[in-house]
Amino acid sequence: MGSENLGAAMKQPGVVVSAVCDVFQPNLERAAALARRGGHQPKEIRDFRQILADPSIDAVCVSTPDHWHPYITVEACKAGKDVYVEKPACVAISEGTVMVEAARKYNRVVQAGTWQRSGAHFQKACEIVRGGELGKIAFVRSWIYSNQNPKGIGNPPEQAAPAGLDWDLWQGPAQARPFNPNRFGVYPDAYSYFRFFWDYAGGQLTDSGIHMLDIVQMAFGDVMPHGVVAIGGKYWLQDNSETPDTMLATYEYPGFVGSWEHRSNNTELGSNRLMGITFHGSRGTLYVDRAVIRITPEKGSDLQPFEMKRVSDPHPLHWANFLDCVRTRKRPNSDIETCVRSSVTSILGNLAMRSRMRLDWDEKRQTVEQEGARPLLQREYRSPWKLQA
Repeated sequence: MGSENLGAAMKQPGVVVSAVCDVFQPNLERAAALARRGGHQPKEIRDFRQILADPSIDAVCVSTPDHWHPYITVEACKAGKDVYVEKPACVAISEGTVMVEAARKYNRVVQAGTWQRSGAHFQKACEIVRGGELGKIAFVRSWIYSNQNPKGIGNPPEQAAPAGLDWDLWQGPAQARPFNPNRFGVYPDAYSYFRFFWDYAGGQLTDSGIHMLDIVQMAFGDVMPHGVVAIGGKYWLQDNSETPDTMLATYEYPGFVGSWEHRSNNTELGSNRLMGITFHGSRGTLYVDRAVIRITPEKGSDLQPFEMKRVSDPHPLHWANFLDCVRTRKRPNSDIETCVRSSVTSILGNLAMRSRMRLDWDEKRQTVEQEGARPLLQREYRSPWKLQA
């Protein structure tokens, strides 16, 4: 996503890429080469703190592994910089509160990478739901399906970190671990395997699920669930990943039930509906994914069938929105507070599964009713890192 964000940013007028940063030399060189092909001459930096200390830089993009999102975002706000930060906003629920506090305290524009909010057809789907055209919606379903080799990402042994990687800085505030190729996993031909380890991320739910649940919540006015139950585990993959390959999370929202599910060993004969949402109303069902909206009326309903295909890629539009807000100081489409809310929803699903508890969310107090689960909302930072707005 760092490369994709860099490419999207360079398409926007007025952008000058002053620096690129990575703790892994090959990836740093690759990013610099991409920027130079776009007509920029960036400095190559190994430590993000040098970028935050540079007063000539107006905005930063945080496309790190998830466990670094909160700290760098908060420190960038302190340094007077606007921020585009990848989703999920945080790994622990308490981190999200600090991120929002920092954005408001330092009057920073912070756009999160839930870019579907900038897509016209996603916006249209939400308008239809809010407008009541589907009738009473009592159930919403979201999912992602894949059919992977059961060997998954394999079981490589712990080993020395590769040349050019600052493994200690890569881990940062996370617990110190010996290097494992899969814990790092940020290779040009890999799907960033770090996301399948609890120290750094939250698996499919906080990677893909957040995109879908974000649209569910957007459609109902950014509502939050009251409660969640979840079941999941590793039923298919035989690798050293930690997060579930199969999972079902059920959310109790005001007035409806929502669900997220993912599986890794079946795609229903390669159906195009591999990742999407269905809003089930009394008058009809709305299906939306990254390509299309489709409305199917219920039998006997006067609702008309409808279809709308995606016209343009929302990702560059999301960057255009961010940069417009940098200039105008308006709130962006995916303001950090909305992404924190969607991140919290996703994290709650994981916590309910891992704790084997139903969790009831108290939005006002930003905690759960189950006192025994409250420690799960925190994450202890490794010294010397400390998250504070």
